[in-house]
Formats: sequence, C-alpha cells, structure tokens
Amino acid sequence: MAMSRRAKAVTAVVVALALGGGGWYAWKKRAEKAKKGAPPELDEAIAEVTKGDLETRFRELGDIAAKNNVEVASKVSGRIIELSVTEGARVRAGQKLAVVQPRKTGAEKFLPSEEHAPIDGLVLAYVKPGSNDSAVRFVEVGDYVTGLFESQNPTYLMTIADMRVVVVKMRINEMDVLKLSEGMEVEVVVDAIPGVTFPAKVSVISPQAERESRGGKV
Repeated sequence: MAMSRRAKAVTAVVVALALGGGGWYAWKKRAEKAKKGAPPELDEAIAEVTKGDLETRFRELGDIAAKNNVEVASKVSGRIIELSVTEGARVRAGQKLAVVQPRKTGAEKFLPSEEHAPIDGLVLAYVKPGSNDSAVRFVEVGDYVTGLFESQNPTYLMTIADMRVVVVKMRINEMDVLKLSEGMEVEVVVDAIPGVTFPAKVSVISPQAERESRGGKV
C-alpha cells in the first residue's frame, strides 16, 4: 500500500512536468490506462529524496590558547635572585620556577621564597588582560616584584599553560555568528603546521557582542 501511494505521488509530479513540455498525448494515454485498472508506467527516472544536514562554510581567524592555565605570582615582595626556567620550557607540577629575596630595606633580609609550578605545562610570559602583546617581556633576575601577601595587585612572574587541551578564541561577525550553534563541528588549521586539519567543536558562544575598533559588532 505504501508503494502504491508513493508511485502515485511521483507520477503526479512527472505528469505536471510533461504537461509543461507539451506531453499531453502521453498523459492522456496513461489516464486512459488508469481508468481501465492498468498499473501506471514508471518509465521515467525516479530519484529518492533523503533527509540530510546543510553544510555552512566560512573562514575566520582566531587565537589558540590553553584551556587550562595558571598565572604564577610571587608570595612575597622582593627581587628575583634566581630563575630556574625560561620561556617555552616544559615543567612538571612542583618544579622550582624562581626564587625571590624579600626585603623591606637594604639592611633587612629574610629567607628566600621559592615559587613552584602549580601544574604540568608550558612556561609562557604573563600577559596582562587588555595589554599589547608586543610589549610583553619575560621576567629577569633582578626584577622587583610585589607579593600576594602585601598587595591585591601582585606581580605575576609567568603563566603555566597546559597545552594538552587547547581552545581557539575567535571574533565572529554578528551576521556569521547566527550560523553557529554549540556542539557544531568545525575544522581548525594552524599556520605553523601547514597541511594539517584538526577537528573541533563549538563549545561556547558569547551572548554579548563586542564593538570592534572599526565600528562593527563581533
């Protein structure tokens, strides 16, 4: 019964096309056969309609960042007298990073304070939110730092980034962001690794737009 209904529906479409192309005679012959109880002739090409997903494609630039990173600040105020790591080094949790010699005056000295890696990861220079990346520098021996115990705005020595899981932060035009949804599959291409495509998914879409320097919203 299902096949019979489907055949009638497909034939109706073909008939409509035939009438538009001047196929009145052929249609009339089929109609006469249908009245006599003869099965309709399905000599036309029939294509099956299937349900599928629409694919949306557009390209945008973004920044790769570690999903999990920890900013390391000195516990005490003083001068850095030892640096055990350099920018780009890989460290393990608990590994010594730096030594700070606290002091309030030139005559007063206290026991050195060691700073250790809170997690496994990559050592990066600390970047203050909203600052220009080109002005960022890695700390050096002799730098004076403000400690967590003495200020609400301490000096951050470095950032430890766990690069095992990374995210791509992007600024999407307000028109294109309407095409995205959380969980949507995307492809990530990194300039430093040409010819390799990394599969990913949209995890978070900001509910609030930001105004771009050129005046548009992203």
